[in-house]
Amino acid sequence: MSADWYKKLPQNRNFLTPTGFKFTLERFGGVDFFCQSASIPDVSMPTIEVATPFRGVPIIPGGGVEYSDLTVRFIIDEDLSNYMTVWNWIRDNGNSESFDGEGEGYSDGILQILTSNFNPKYSVRFERLMPVQLTSIPFDFSVGEVEFFTANVTFKYTRYTVCDLGLQPL
Repeated sequence: MSADWYKKLPQNRNFLTPTGFKFTLERFGGVDFFCQSASIPDVSMPTIEVATPFRGVPIIPGGGVEYSDLTVRFIIDEDLSNYMTVWNWIRDNGNSESFDGEGEGYSDGILQILTSNFNPKYSVRFERLMPVQLTSIPFDFSVGEVEFFTANVTFKYTRYTVCDLGLQPL
């Protein structure tokens, strides 16, 4: 063991908190989404296994990278503005007679990762987001305790990049 092993220890002893995030869509700057949950999606690289006399060996076929869907859960505001923004976006994209496909159906989005002091530290930039599913709003008079409505929206996108605060890729 080298004599400078202590220099390789983590310098920042604060841990990433699960409540430290904020989600914004560039297309809808005036709409707050009051996010309750969001995840940095899975990323995977497809491989092909080539048989050898001893065992299968994985190789990279050159098929690119695959990203899982982005799902965001948000509190629905009383005016339904955030819910209806996504609802109209899905409806307009699904109406093939009026959609020209020239970028109006997409938006870039940013998931900011906050420090333990709730200051922005990193950004995850999603390119060409498009909502593909929005959950229902289940009204029910028989509930005992009133909880705020939430909805999940699932997005497809072309790719995401983890960036610094200046949106430069890490």
